[in-house]
Amino acid sequence: MNFLEKIRPKEKLRYLRWFDILIITGIMFGTFIIISTQLFIGLLQSDPQAIQESAGSMDITSDGAAYSGNFTIQAILLLITILYLIIRNFDFKQLKIRLHPSVIIWVPVLFSIMGLFGDFITTISGEYNYFDPSLIQYIDPLEIVNKFLALSPLAIGYAFLNGFYEEFFFLGLMTSVKDEHKWYALAFSTLVRVSFHTYQGLVWALVIGVVYGLFYYFMYKKFIKNLLPFFLMHALTDMFGSSLIYLLIAWDY
Repeated sequence: MNFLEKIRPKEKLRYLRWFDILIITGIMFGTFIIISTQLFIGLLQSDPQAIQESAGSMDITSDGAAYSGNFTIQAILLLITILYLIIRNFDFKQLKIRLHPSVIIWVPVLFSIMGLFGDFITTISGEYNYFDPSLIQYIDPLEIVNKFLALSPLAIGYAFLNGFYEEFFFLGLMTSVKDEHKWYALAFSTLVRVSFHTYQGLVWALVIGVVYGLFYYFMYKKFIKNLLPFFLMHALTDMFGSSLIYLLIAWDY
């Protein structure tokens, strides 16, 4: 086998090698890991200037749900990743992306489970008590529509891009490994997911990276076996945050 055949094997590549994973991780998340780490260090040092400089380089939106200035760069990085996979003759057909009626059910179910857990973490951490009985009277399902209509087209478009971007990597590519390597890949992907969410603080980085990440993985592998619900559910979290009760409450009381 010559050098070119090693780079682009004749048979479709079903299982990514360790160097494929490192290269793709560097392309897709290297910059975000560095900047998130800078923000986290700024938080630890209580250095507002360091936080402002790092955040400014990413142009973080006021709600922290998405990077408004990153639509273009993430689209470019995604394209580079896809080109790399094409060069490696990766078998894209093995990725389970199906438009199925069950998607309509799974998306709100996944978001609700994740959102309620997020509300629980917010409550026990002392940030806000989402389980205060006095909030029940302000719950209005129509608030979902109102909050969606309040979003800018850029925020919605970025949410869909980012939802695909992250879960394409974590549930698509990182599960495209040999079975004997799946636990190593899962551990590595969990570490990566934590590492670029540290700007939200260590507690939320661990919740997002470990709790949510493992929840997504096992739901995908054991029950849903379709990437599309995870793309869409992740997009919803970028739009509305990791809270179900917040989404349902009319806050202008």
